[in-house]
Order: sequence, then C-alpha cells, then structure tokens
Amino acid sequence: MSLAAQDLPEYLSGKTTLPPFWLAAGSEELLQLESVDFIRRHARSIGYHDRAVLEMAGNSDWSKLSEAASAVGLFADRKIVEVRLPGGKPGLRGAAAIQAYVKHPLDGVVTIFSMPKPDWSGVKAAWWKALTAASVVVECDPIERSELPRWLSGRLARQGQSADREALEAFADLVEGNLLAAAQETAKLGILYGEKALTKSEIEASVVDSSRFGPDALLKAICLGQSERAARIVDALEGQGEPMPLVLMLVSNLIRSLIKLRSGYDAGAYGVKGVFATPELKRAARRLSVKKLSGALSVCAEIDRLSKGLSVPSRDSNPWIELKSVALFLAR
Repeated sequence: MSLAAQDLPEYLSGKTTLPPFWLAAGSEELLQLESVDFIRRHARSIGYHDRAVLEMAGNSDWSKLSEAASAVGLFADRKIVEVRLPGGKPGLRGAAAIQAYVKHPLDGVVTIFSMPKPDWSGVKAAWWKALTAASVVVECDPIERSELPRWLSGRLARQGQSADREALEAFADLVEGNLLAAAQETAKLGILYGEKALTKSEIEASVVDSSRFGPDALLKAICLGQSERAARIVDALEGQGEPMPLVLMLVSNLIRSLIKLRSGYDAGAYGVKGVFATPELKRAARRLSVKKLSGALSVCAEIDRLSKGLSVPSRDSNPWIELKSVALFLAR
C-alpha cells in the first residue's frame, strides 16, 4: 500500500505492531527525513529499541543488509534497520540483495528504506517492483500548491496553533516550493506566538518570503488563468537567477502547443498529433484564441532579441518585464 507523507501520523496512530518493510521515496528530502523519523519514533514507543543504520550505494557491500537484520542486541528482541540509498541506484548486487531480503521478513525486525524515486525506466526494474510490493510506501513528493495550506495547518496544529483559510493561503504564498523553509517558518511562529489562533497579519509580519519556483509553475499558472500568480512567479524566477533563454523557450513552446491544439479544436478535431494535451493545456486552449496566442508568440520573439542585448523599439529594455506582460496577457 502507499500513502502520502502527511497522512503517516494518522496511519500509525494506535498501531501496536508494524509491517516489516517501509519505503520513504520521493524527491522531497525533508519529507523523507521526517517520515523515517516518525516511523522510528513510533517503533521505539512499541518496543523496537535496537537500531542499525546502513548508508548504501551501488558499490556497497550489500551482505551487510541481512547481517544487520539478523544481529539483534543483547538486551533487545526488536530492531529497526534503516537503509539509506541517496543515489537511488542499488547496482546489480544491491538489486539482488533487496529482492532476496524482502522475500523473507524476520520476526521483530522493521526495515525502513529511504531513497529518491527512480525515473520512468527505473520503476520497471524487478528490485523496485519487489520492494514496493512488500513495503508500506510513503510518498515523499513535493507538496502541490493546492495542498500546501492543509500541510501547513497540520504542522501548526502540532504546536497548538491554527489559522483560517485566508491566513493559510497567505502563508503558502510565502513558502511555496521551499518546504524546508516552510517547516522552519512554522517553528518560528510557534516560538513567537505560542499556542493560539494566528491572524493573516501576524503571519505576513513574521514569515520571510522564501518561495521558490521552477519554470513549470509559470506554465501551469498561465494555463490555469492565474494572472496574479503568473506575475509573482516571473518575479521569483528573475530573483532566483533562472536563465531567461530557458524560461522564454519553455513559454514559447507552450504557446506553440496551444496554437496547434486550439487550431485543432477550431477545425473540429479532438486532439493534435505530437501534442500531449494535459487537462491544464486543454483548458488554456479553449480559453485562448489563435490570434491572441500568435500575438504573444511574436512578442516572445522580440523578448528573445532583448535578452541578446539587441534593441527593440517600443519594448522595455528589461526582458523580464516584457515576459511578465506576456504571462499576464495570456493568463487573464
């Protein structure tokens, strides 16, 4: 079975026995660390006092895995084995060792694997299939913006605090894309205000804007018609030092895909060959006309000239300002 990292406390609540294998997997390192820590603390609370930690890689001695599990301490009959695979690739020996290991769970031993999730080809590997089939999988993927207020609310509740929806949305805007900062700022609020209901003004006065975005967030905001968010993301990308040519290329490619998709819709087609139409892309294609999209693409060509240091009459000399105008034009 699998569950989101934020649902782990509820899943473990009241459990006096634990499944033998756990897997904390995903690209969000904070969630991985916290999930392993939560499982470990719960295991200790029900009598798993012995512990072994293995930091493994493809060239490691994987015989240590079975040795660690079978070597129980003198004064403990239950053990936790933590297997950390930061590279996410166990190699041939590791793959074989993992497959053999999960076939034969040992009484009184809980093993917690933690690693990044493999790419599309890696998830087809026999060792990954065996590991996920035998384990409770804790998904440690980045928190989507729509889910971030709920995540923040849960962390505030753990320290005796709460906030209304408007305050949580403001909090989420300040820490989106930076979960480590979100955890640190939540802890800071606990120190500053103690157990109470927080107001939006208290959060905005205390929380540092540490949000981080990738270009994909901009494309999604444009597609969903989120104009204010699109403008804020452009500012953030500039502040983060994202390369303008890359961001501009992605926005231009998005516009070209939308032109193809909208042209297909206008011609009565349900799809277009060569365009993978996500729900967001379909929504944008139905909202934006070919004329509007073509005009935006022409402006992108001028922004490309600006980014190369060339002068473009009637355009601001800062290409980021012009890119923001395109994002607003498309998202409105």
